[in-house]
Amino acid sequence: MSTAKDLSRLGFSQVTSAFAMMGFTSTCWGAIVPWLALENEIPISTSGVLYGVYLFHTLVGTITVQLLSKRIALHTFVRIGILLTLVGFAGIFFTDGNVFIWLFAALGGFGYGGTGISFLLLITRCANASHYRMNVVSAATGVGALMGPLMISLLGSENIPWIVLTSVTGALATSWIFPDAKWQFSPAPKKGSTTTSKLPLVLVILGVIFYSGLENSIGAWIPTVAVNSGMTLERGTLFSSIFYLLFTAGRFLGVWLSTRVKPETIVLTMIALTSIPLIATSLSGNLNLALTALIIAGLFLGPIFPNTSSWVAKRTPDFPGGTTLLMLAVMGGGFLFPPALGYFIEGTLTNAFATLLLPLLFISIAFFLFGGRLWRESKSGASA
Repeated sequence: MSTAKDLSRLGFSQVTSAFAMMGFTSTCWGAIVPWLALENEIPISTSGVLYGVYLFHTLVGTITVQLLSKRIALHTFVRIGILLTLVGFAGIFFTDGNVFIWLFAALGGFGYGGTGISFLLLITRCANASHYRMNVVSAATGVGALMGPLMISLLGSENIPWIVLTSVTGALATSWIFPDAKWQFSPAPKKGSTTTSKLPLVLVILGVIFYSGLENSIGAWIPTVAVNSGMTLERGTLFSSIFYLLFTAGRFLGVWLSTRVKPETIVLTMIALTSIPLIATSLSGNLNLALTALIIAGLFLGPIFPNTSSWVAKRTPDFPGGTTLLMLAVMGGGFLFPPALGYFIEGTLTNAFATLLLPLLFISIAFFLFGGRLWRESKSGASA
């Protein structure tokens, strides 16, 4: 049976650049949602549901790649996935028919999901996978996440279609310029017949769902909440870019911490620290101070996903499906919670918005803590 191969520096460069594109496009949705509502003269909640359709089909794309990844090389999914993402966004921006815009949202989401899981498998399940590398590519995602709303803020919301399409086109070109990762992902052979409880993994995955819902909700709705507070969409998007600046700083903090601290320690510490700015936002009566406190949460949210990826890969070496479940959890949280919050935030100010987010945070903390505790106990029992 074949085993996973090394991912060379050139292949790693490809993965890193594409992760930056994915971060760029994902954070642009915070401005795309209200832009679509204005352009198509539809309620913000309807535009949010369109975003939900996109996110739901990222799940479909993720599952499809997982099912086929043992028979088709991952670089094939990368190229096709980015191409479908490009076509999907073009249709969302330039299609007039209501039916077609929903179909293009589904197509773009499918491509985005397939691309994401392909790259995540490449970086976490290759023979030379490392905690440090995972944090580096996630830092690149953070840079992209920062640049998306920043470019919209600088160039104006009327240029959103060209800003997004330029980013995805660049990633598509990169996937052909750096065709290094031409190997099929294959899980390592199982060692012996011992079985390990999947309950800790399930709990951590549940924690990721609520964490992802929290992170995506903040990023998606900052511009809208800012507009509710009397700001322009461009200024609200600027606040969103500052959130992702801090988010990116958190990713680089994760790179530094990855050489010194275990991934599970980073995850548990950062998710707990996120409660400080969220509670401060919820209690603040000053709109500007509340929005400032809210975006500080990005600093603590930044390191969570890459270190959870390393944590799960380390704890499930013979179960590559753990990585797929992680990706599904990230996308599932983004699919479930931001669109749902769209029905509650019309006219909602920043402090009330933060109050809506607190249950997601506390539930996520609980699942991470219990999952981590069970994993530690199972490791202690095995070593005994």
